[in-house]
Amino acid sequence: MKITRLPGSVLGENQHALKAVAAERGSIRNLKSPTVAAAPVPMIFQGSARYPVDEIVIHCAATHPDWMRGQPLTAKRKEIDRWHREERGWRKIGYHHLIDRDGAILPGRAETEIGAGVEGHNRGVIHICLIGGAGSSATDPFERNFTTAQDRALRGLIDAIRAETAITRITGHNDHAAKACPGFVVRSWINRA
Repeated sequence: MKITRLPGSVLGENQHALKAVAAERGSIRNLKSPTVAAAPVPMIFQGSARYPVDEIVIHCAATHPDWMRGQPLTAKRKEIDRWHREERGWRKIGYHHLIDRDGAILPGRAETEIGAGVEGHNRGVIHICLIGGAGSSATDPFERNFTTAQDRALRGLIDAIRAETAITRITGHNDHAAKACPGFVVRSWINRA
């Protein structure tokens, strides 16, 4: 009996099994390689309606570089939470993550909760806020308003979120509203990497 050679990609790890079936049938010409189900893509869902998270929106706190200097990020989160509760009437901080000037990252809302970062555009979105950005314009270069440590932390956080859910878009608040926030053009910043 002659066994026809198939490319290694077809036989792969299943070569012995295919050869055994071929021996029973007399040929493997008509055999298809086994179908392997793709591993499920991880996904974060938000709210009781379970909106799939597929976007990250970047924000800035619009604070000066020395805002609350010497205070821990937990104190800064508490102050931003107060702004959101008292000044905006939200039930808690709107952002899912905060990144301080030194690159420290602190969670805000749980990623499984719908955030409050862009009016009418919060379902399926993770909101990340960079401390700083006061007086920025929408087209400033990232380094004019933020630190190298924040750049590294933001890129690392985005990678970590991508490992947890199928992110298809990364945008800035200014991509959804006539605002300077986050104080740079996100797509230009991302493409610089």
